[in-house]
Amino acid sequence: MVKIAFCPTMTPYAEKIMQYVDNVEMIPMGSAAQVLSMLMSGVISGVLIGRYAKENEIDKNTKKEILKNGYTLVYKFKTGINENELSRIEIKTYLKKEEIENLVPLFGKITFYSSYEKCFADGLDIPALIDWKDWDDTFELLIPMNNEGKTPVFRAPVLYYKDIDTNLIERIKDTV
Repeated sequence: MVKIAFCPTMTPYAEKIMQYVDNVEMIPMGSAAQVLSMLMSGVISGVLIGRYAKENEIDKNTKKEILKNGYTLVYKFKTGINENELSRIEIKTYLKKEEIENLVPLFGKITFYSSYEKCFADGLDIPALIDWKDWDDTFELLIPMNNEGKTPVFRAPVLYYKDIDTNLIERIKDTV
């Protein structure tokens, strides 16, 4: 039995995995930091979290499988924001308006840049919306929250693991 711990925002994905993938035990935990610590200590085989791990949270033997693409908010320091406040803030992005059209109404003002480089040329004095695939360890998350915790809209399921069979990884990926 393969043990995979998951953070609260990944509950819907974990439930699907438990329902459709045999030989996997999904273990709920309180945070991504907790599950990553369990992976580093060798207590479990994998972790399912809603963000990319920082380099200091994993070791060179840790593998990563991005189960679904998504977008997130980054800022000059890690902080939370009530999701209702998003409509009052200004953000910037290098993403095309058509690509993020379902997210546009969430924000008060969005400045669109023609490239990633131009978007970040002046730093992060205002938050930026990025594609998770463009995550960089120098970024910090601006975390939208609601009464239930972190808003899943800005999370994307990522599986970190050490020794899990490739076929099992594919079954998990197909399920999610």
